Amino acid sequence: MNESVVLLVGDLAWPVTVLVISVIVLITQREAVSGLIGRISKIPTPLGEVIAEKGVAVISSAVESLSRDVTVPPEPGKRPSDNGAIEPVQNREPIGELEPLPEGEITSLVLLGVQATSLVEELAYPPPPGGFGPPSATLSVLRRRGVLDGDQASALEELFQVASEASRGAAVTRDVGQAVRNSGRPILIQLDKLRSVAGPKFEDHVLDTLRRKLPGGWSLDTDRGIPRVGAGDPDEPAESLHARVDALVTARDRSVVVEVRAKLRPGADGQIETVREWLAALPPELPVLLVMLGDRLTDRELRWICSDREGPVEFLLWDRDADELIMTLRELLDQADVRTGLPAQRIAG
Repeated sequence: MNESVVLLVGDLAWPVTVLVISVIVLITQREAVSGLIGRISKIPTPLGEVIAEKGVAVISSAVESLSRDVTVPPEPGKRPSDNGAIEPVQNREPIGELEPLPEGEITSLVLLGVQATSLVEELAYPPPPGGFGPPSATLSVLRRRGVLDGDQASALEELFQVASEASRGAAVTRDVGQAVRNSGRPILIQLDKLRSVAGPKFEDHVLDTLRRKLPGGWSLDTDRGIPRVGAGDPDEPAESLHARVDALVTARDRSVVVEVRAKLRPGADGQIETVREWLAALPPELPVLLVMLGDRLTDRELRWICSDREGPVEFLLWDRDADELIMTLRELLDQADVRTGLPAQRIAG
């Protein structure tokens, strides 16, 4: 064998050895390698990160989760119809009417993230004490309010993460871009629908929480009709003999009203006046717990709402003090007079 052949064999030996080892590894570890590839969501390249196929799953997950249970069906006898209020002093959170989103194609993951973030912040209005934080914090607020469930919040958080990566320069693959064009607008439409029912969802969430945590020996009557101050007065119109409350909690012979007001906030003069009129329609000695979002009302607003009330009125800031619901009710029950003048059964709307 001449010297050139020896050199050629030597040059080929090492690459062939590497190839054989690689083939053996791929065959024996095929499942593990496949699993690893399936978990990769970003691929580093000399040009930066690329958002790979997991981005398609993130977008699909957002569409699926938001397509479930984003509306609150009208409940006969509880929420007002288009024709007007059920009671002269209406207390149920209305299902809002919103203009449809402007037409327009969602052409980029970054644009989808920006518009979805804006809608999520609108869902969280009034803002929590301290204002809005990052999108993940706002999603947590909406979960605590019952506006989003766990799956919806998780899907949106993943969406915001990949959109943030794209805004920092990560390249978006063609499949992810197509998924954005196909599903971006449906995601925004579903979020927009949620805006119209955020108040009723919060109201229902508070009442569901109250049902779960109600101590033994206490009773809960929801959507309760209570005689107005003027009941029995011949000058009082017959159709306005009762005010309606979200819940009446009773322990022993004492009762407290629980009322949820999602839109009550500092500076909202119309809402403040509405609550004042509603309170004036209740027996003046009956204690009331008002559950609200955002920041506390000013001292002047509190005095105005509670004027002419003999019984105590407490305000529970849900974003901050949700865990104190039962404790606050217990304190109000201790202050309540013996129950008098309340109907023994619910009055249908």
